[in-house]
Amino acid sequence: MNVLIVSAVFPPEPVTSAVTSEQLAVGLVNAGHHVTVITSFPSKPGGKLYPGYSQTFRRVEVTAKSGYRLIRTFSLISAKPTALSRFLENLSFGLTSTVNSLPLRPDVVYVNTWPIVAMGLVTFLFYIRNVPVVLNIQDIHPEAAIQLGKLPHWGPVPWILKYIDGSIARRSAALITISESFAEFYHTVRKVPRDRIHVVYNWMDTDEIKPGPRMGSFRKAYGISEDTFVIMYAGNVGAAADVQTIINAAAQLKDCNDVLFLIVGDGSNRLACESLAERYGLSNVRFFYPLLRHQVPEVQAAADLMVLPMHRSAALTSVPSKLIAYMLSAKPVLAAVDEDSDTAKVIHHARCGFCVKPEDPEIMAAKIRELLRMRDELIQMGQRARYYAEQNFSRKICVPKLISILEKVVDDAHITR
Repeated sequence: MNVLIVSAVFPPEPVTSAVTSEQLAVGLVNAGHHVTVITSFPSKPGGKLYPGYSQTFRRVEVTAKSGYRLIRTFSLISAKPTALSRFLENLSFGLTSTVNSLPLRPDVVYVNTWPIVAMGLVTFLFYIRNVPVVLNIQDIHPEAAIQLGKLPHWGPVPWILKYIDGSIARRSAALITISESFAEFYHTVRKVPRDRIHVVYNWMDTDEIKPGPRMGSFRKAYGISEDTFVIMYAGNVGAAADVQTIINAAAQLKDCNDVLFLIVGDGSNRLACESLAERYGLSNVRFFYPLLRHQVPEVQAAADLMVLPMHRSAALTSVPSKLIAYMLSAKPVLAAVDEDSDTAKVIHHARCGFCVKPEDPEIMAAKIRELLRMRDELIQMGQRARYYAEQNFSRKICVPKLISILEKVVDDAHITR
């Protein structure tokens, strides 16, 4: 079958949606299918165009190694986390990816792009052409934006956006959600038939992200001693991640000798976080950026505890992919999330860490003091994290499942024609 993948992000961008789109493309090619990918020019997570790239309306890349055709298309870059900047990025990629899709004749389209606008434009194009579309739902919008305070709770704008999102979802041949709660939401609230909704967790390559020596190259390169207890946040330092709470907690733990907080990664809030640490005069907080994809295993191997802070209620509408990377690195997790979130459920099911109240640095600091006395137990939690992730969040499990969904959608479309 001929498959078109429309993905807002793609390697060399290290974010999870980029990696999973590429691995799906490779998996489809290995299964004997023809694949075309439409994506933007790389800019995530830093909000800057990568060196070696220049924006054009269309650039086609074909490599013998990958086996798929890659079309990069122009998109405005959201350098700041403002609603207008994100909207213009969303709209511009939606328009150019749709235009670049016009000459193509796929059997099925897999859409992993910005919600509502870009997703809606591509879905509408292929809906009127009677080509089945499979949507990957990474966040529930506009609810996620409402919870983050970017949109009002009530009024015509959120109502219209909810209506459009529901209309897009119901016109798809299948929805891929990244959690059971997302699936239930789209069935009960957006009224999508349950048999068209499939849960496929975000995944990572268990051979690419794996445990490494604690006293490896990263600790040695940055002069971090064996006695230092490293508490690490690794991932996008953006709006959804409440990294400020980590820094505020670190300010309360200045009396703890040999405890170091590492903020690893880039993003729209990095400068604000660095300024906050400077105002406190914290010597126990260090920043390392950017975090490149190939660096993730060696960097996370240096940690004794991974922290996952999110704004209140944000975890109800967004499942952080960095949790999977933490778990595959065999690290225990301290998450500041709502107890009824999918993140909390995974951590409890895997028995790989603890959850505390979000946006409360005092509670986080108190929990860290407790965990400093549980170092042997933390190692065991990390081992359980790796095992659980291998069984639920691995490339070997998730890619074949997703390919079978796409193949079934094409088979069903041929039967009904």
